[in-house]
Amino acid sequence: MSTALSRRSFFKHMLAMGAVTFLTSPLQAKVTKLTIKYKEKSTNGKKCKECLHFLAATNECKLVEGKINPEGWCSYYVKAPKKA
Repeated sequence: MSTALSRRSFFKHMLAMGAVTFLTSPLQAKVTKLTIKYKEKSTNGKKCKECLHFLAATNECKLVEGKINPEGWCSYYVKAPKKA
């Protein structure tokens, strides 16, 4: 009885391990506030609380690291559509 893996068996195991790693990793990393020119207070009338990416329940952004001020602004701002 041989304990050595065949080449085909080895690659099947490596493929399975790669798939598990890929599926359990976040597909998008958040960027730093400095990178996107985040400001704690908006100077242009556009505010994070009106942005498509803002998560009001936790004061977080889908794209930016850390806590976000609802009155802030960044270069990723996209006005959220109005709810009907």
